[in-house]
Amino acid sequence: MNNPAANHYSHKLEFNLTKIPAKISDRTSWRFLLPGIIFGALLFLLGLYEMLNGFDYTNPNVAEIIPLEALPTYKPLLNPVIFDIIFMIVGFGIIVASVASYLRYRKFIFDGKTMMIGNRSVWGKKRIVKESFKNYLGVRFRVAFYQSGLINSNKYIIELYHKDPQKIVPLYISTSSENVRKKWKEYARFFKLPALINTDEGLQTKELKNLDKSVKELAKIGYVVDDYDAYEELPHGMDFARRKDKIVLKTRKIIWDAYNFIAWFVIFFVGLGLVCMAFNPKAYHSQFALPFYAMISIMTLILVAAIFVLFRKEKLVLKKHKIVHTHKYMMFSTKHNEINKDEIEAIEVTQNPASGRFFVSIISDNKTVAFGAKLPIKTLQWIKRFLIHDVIR
Repeated sequence: MNNPAANHYSHKLEFNLTKIPAKISDRTSWRFLLPGIIFGALLFLLGLYEMLNGFDYTNPNVAEIIPLEALPTYKPLLNPVIFDIIFMIVGFGIIVASVASYLRYRKFIFDGKTMMIGNRSVWGKKRIVKESFKNYLGVRFRVAFYQSGLINSNKYIIELYHKDPQKIVPLYISTSSENVRKKWKEYARFFKLPALINTDEGLQTKELKNLDKSVKELAKIGYVVDDYDAYEELPHGMDFARRKDKIVLKTRKIIWDAYNFIAWFVIFFVGLGLVCMAFNPKAYHSQFALPFYAMISIMTLILVAAIFVLFRKEKLVLKKHKIVHTHKYMMFSTKHNEINKDEIEAIEVTQNPASGRFFVSIISDNKTVAFGAKLPIKTLQWIKRFLIHDVIR
């Protein structure tokens, strides 16, 4: 089934419908763009400074380090100007992309019967579309993955669903899973429309009367079935460990995707540029030495952190009364989220229609845990069966 998704720009949005007509604007916040603009400006200025002043061997300070009589034999493998230009291009590109992201926006006005949608692209003219409320099919909840620098993060989205993605209306967007399902139910009841969610079985409809029931309660009335087979072969790539007071599910190896290869490409060129900067003798004896040291230190820390993140693995720790979602790094682990078993209202293999990725969603009224975004669909289906069995037993 084709379940289109709109490209929402906001990372934090809530459509307040207490007063009609109601209106809201969907655009990228400066809070998310400003770090990129600052980083891009630093890269551009650093490249410009190096290109204009770097490796000036006529400077007496540099001559002390590299004597003039030794200059004819000093031939770097690559011309440092190449990296200066790369830094300037990357920095300028980040700035332009950030400003362009802010210029585009969408506005929505709801008068109780009609939804008016205004769409402003970066270069084109503003377009306005009107759509009758009767043509909307339900209130959909989904999790979207977005790129934050070199790190993948989640956006939790509730939207008024239409078959035409240009007419889908964002109702609630947050980077936090707190209270998302509660908001989903509130909007579904307000519009008196079905609650929708993308799963491995297509776009599913959830009856409003069952949205407040836990998985345990749904199992008692037959809406959730425990079909886990303890003798089924463990999926390839998954590790299962039973400890004294808990069960641990984790991936055996890191799964790479296009985002990882892009990240490694950036890390390689930025790292190569840092090496050239580190061996630039003039910078250590100029009036900009302190900012130069600070810049190298900050960028080195960012690269190290990015490498740690790229080698991150996910784990689910199933305890007696709760499920804990952790991230396993090279030398340590961190608790990412946790959810009480009695509060779990849904365990689904859900899909982000924008990227096509499937993952397991463990959903309660005020929290959502998304696990296994890069795992095969059959592995995710096994994880779903296992979790349902563990929660309702």
